[in-house]
Amino acid sequence: LYRPTLKRQFLSMLAISKQQLQTVKERFQAFLNGETQIVADEAFINAVQSYYEVFLKSDRVSRMVQSGGCSASDSREVFKKHIEKRVRSLPEIDGLSKETVLSSWMAKFDTIYRGEEDPRKHQQRMTASAASEALYVRRRILNLFWILQGASGEKLIWERYDLSC
Repeated sequence: LYRPTLKRQFLSMLAISKQQLQTVKERFQAFLNGETQIVADEAFINAVQSYYEVFLKSDRVSRMVQSGGCSASDSREVFKKHIEKRVRSLPEIDGLSKETVLSSWMAKFDTIYRGEEDPRKHQQRMTASAASEALYVRRRILNLFWILQGASGEKLIWERYDLSC
């Protein structure tokens, strides 16, 4: 009886499927065709074009995906190594470090890879985050109040239970 190891099971959860690879290719093609809202300079566009042609469209990547041996983090690392060489060869720009350029390019890569987000989803996530933060602050203030009042441990536990309901 074959039992996949835990490591293999974990890696298979992270592996990119054929459909996901196709979606990623479409997202990068949309960026290269100017169909996204991502602002980019010529150097970044050239780096993405090279990554798309050399890596994403390669038979080797297709075989890796087919065998379950390619993850999103692998793709990200390949792009990072690819652009590090390019950025190092760029001329120095006053007030802009090469590390800043690298992190900016990686953020743009992540945006392309994930796909541009629907603004409504972003707003919903921000609203939920603000509500969660407000509840945390409220609990924290109440805990500090009870501590200052010299409340016992049982009182603090009761207040925590009461707030969570």
